Amino acid sequence: MSVSTVVKPGPPFTINRPRRFTEWMLTTNFLTGFTAHNKTTRQSACPVPPRGCGGVFCNSHPTFIKSQWDRFAELYEESQNHSLESGEKRMLVRCVCVADTYEEAVESVRPGHDEMWKFLGPYGWSKGYMGPDGKPSKAGLIPTLEESLEQKIWIVGSADDVGEQIEWYRDLLGVENLMLFPMMPGDSYESGTEQLHRLAEDVLPKFA
Repeated sequence: MSVSTVVKPGPPFTINRPRRFTEWMLTTNFLTGFTAHNKTTRQSACPVPPRGCGGVFCNSHPTFIKSQWDRFAELYEESQNHSLESGEKRMLVRCVCVADTYEEAVESVRPGHDEMWKFLGPYGWSKGYMGPDGKPSKAGLIPTLEESLEQKIWIVGSADDVGEQIEWYRDLLGVENLMLFPMMPGDSYESGTEQLHRLAEDVLPKFA
């Protein structure tokens, strides 16, 4: 599994094994309609598979991600005449925070989480959250940290907690490409550096 961790501003800090270059494109806006109840949307609605690019999946409930993940593979095979393996050509993106305990991680990440969604929520970036009716939430939702944790959209906790959540996604999706965002709005560079070290030294070795 290749893992990228991103701290902004600056270039990504990447730990991965050598692999063939893949051009990636965000798929969320195009695949929102591809739920378990609606697989009839035309292929032209999602331009990523026909271009042969890898799809990037973020900010969505695991139920929606799984449906989109599988639908992407179907569209890719139709357009490229190539059947994808479980994690091939698809990348999962998750925000992450690692601390000594779950409680400390929650306390640490809350201000940045809330600030991020105050900015992104009004622009529709939270529509991948699941509403009370089991459907995508209405545009404009500003989720609480509790909602993000309950819906497994943010990965937060001790190194063991974070490792277990990553493994959960590997079981669900066969993830081979994972991008982690360990630095939130308002975090210091020192905090971001600490998160990178925690991920590199305490979490990623679990998947070596």
